[in-house]
Amino acid sequence: MKRNDIYLRKFRTLQRISVFISSIHNLHQLLDLIMKESKNILNAEASSLLLYDREKKELFFEVATGKRGSSVKTIKLKLGQGIAGVCAKEKRVINVKDASKDRRFFSYADEKSHFKTKSILAVPLTGKKGKLVGVLEVLNRRDGKPFDKKDEELMNIIAGQAAITIENARLYLENIKNARMAGVGETMLSLSHDIKNILNGLVGGVSLIEETMATPSEEYVREGWSIVKQNVNRISELILDMLNYSSKKKPLLQDVNLNSFIKDVINVYNEKVKEKKINVEYELDSRIGDVKIDTNGMQRVLLNLFTNACEAVSEGVGLIKISTEMVNSEKMYLVKISDNGTGISQENLKKIFDVFYTTKGHKGTGLGLPVVKKIVMEHKGSIDVISAPGKGTTFTLKLPLNPENARKKK
Repeated sequence: MKRNDIYLRKFRTLQRISVFISSIHNLHQLLDLIMKESKNILNAEASSLLLYDREKKELFFEVATGKRGSSVKTIKLKLGQGIAGVCAKEKRVINVKDASKDRRFFSYADEKSHFKTKSILAVPLTGKKGKLVGVLEVLNRRDGKPFDKKDEELMNIIAGQAAITIENARLYLENIKNARMAGVGETMLSLSHDIKNILNGLVGGVSLIEETMATPSEEYVREGWSIVKQNVNRISELILDMLNYSSKKKPLLQDVNLNSFIKDVINVYNEKVKEKKINVEYELDSRIGDVKIDTNGMQRVLLNLFTNACEAVSEGVGLIKISTEMVNSEKMYLVKISDNGTGISQENLKKIFDVFYTTKGHKGTGLGLPVVKKIVMEHKGSIDVISAPGKGTTFTLKLPLNPENARKKK
């Protein structure tokens, strides 16, 4: 296999397993995804994932693909039993070219599933501090050839990301459960630190890309780098939302020219706006000069609202309007962000500021709008929303020129 082809397979692997992070909130979905991607990437007939039960010191088939994969779910393996058990005990990759001639092969799984195993590639899943999470296996390459060293490299990439994401998915679920007793604030502080560990799973990807940058003919380096950056940015944004929501703090107020500040913040998304061919219009009230705001907090507010608007509008016809307006009589000002997107139903409109509520499925965290509301309230302001399905959405922020002289909004 040519050097370029090897790197291309690695980049494609990184691209496909980057979706693991999106499924951290749903462990069953995550495990199923790991199985399907392993099978597809390695071009295998079947795959299986065994998780390790630390109390019982045994492996159990959590997920298995193939026509009769579900039939092996009742099988338990002790450490050292079968190829998966040896892989787990010794924490090393095991590549068996002919299972029928390997004394470690556990044939009962084949008898149970009526599947004929020819070759096996097993990789240990190890998490923080080298703790065993489980074993990932792929069976029988579709082209009839045994798995080779390049397949081992790809499986190691998948296993590294999968192990860390599984650990964090478990921590996520545990913390969500504890939230009912300990309170959402403390839970989210804990979550923010746990999810930071996911970033470690991307370090290997960054190293790989930097390695290929030294090779002048690697045209797909930019694509691979973009994948890694997107995931790092996504996790970073999530952690920032968590920290903003969980921390109780008084805004660090600074004098800022409001209209210039808004334009500078929105300009961050210029590339995304161009890619989706969205029109952005400004109607900024020139009567508004300097206002007192916490720049970091208000940046989160604007970016979260603008991101939602970008996701809601259609490519090529999307329109987002950003306006400001002075309310002289109250020493207040308005900031409006409107879009002509899909809109929000009245039923969902009542829940959009609830923590963890989202209509975006695995793409949403349910933190963005609660963070927006919290920061606005810290500025002694208020937030209103008007929306209807098919008619777009408008968020209106009403904020005091100087929060220090204003009464807190309820």
